[in-house]
Amino acid sequence: MTPEQVTRLKGWMFAMFGAGIACFYMAYQYTIQPVGRGEPPPAFAPYLFGGIGIVCLIVAAVISRKTSKSGVQAATTDLKSPQGNVVIRLMVIGLIALVGMIFVDSAAPAGDLRWLTVSVVLLIIMGVCFVTAGRIARKIRRNTAAKRITNE
Repeated sequence: MTPEQVTRLKGWMFAMFGAGIACFYMAYQYTIQPVGRGEPPPAFAPYLFGGIGIVCLIVAAVISRKTSKSGVQAATTDLKSPQGNVVIRLMVIGLIALVGMIFVDSAAPAGDLRWLTVSVVLLIIMGVCFVTAGRIARKIRRNTAAKRITNE
């Protein structure tokens, strides 16, 4: 297994762990009984989300065991380079857009088209910044691996 594969698998491991926690949260939300005249949630929903959460956590544990048994270290990303500074700036801009989007969603009156447009624009900015930062970081890791191979 190459260091790049270990890095990719660890990314999947963290994604599965986060998905499992999110599924458990959704299962909890469906177990809360609505107050007032709301419709009761479907009876199978907590079990469905709980089961999906357990499966996600099991997959994360299997991936973690596989990467730890391989004995290969994950690929490192040198964020001290000029491209690394670009990655850091893009991540900060994406995080600011995420916080701004959450603020706009909580402060906006329901159904106002201007606030919805601002929220969508911030969501697009956040997505573009995070995806671009991830691609640049992958390129940095590949260049580092190529330099390491040529030095050996």
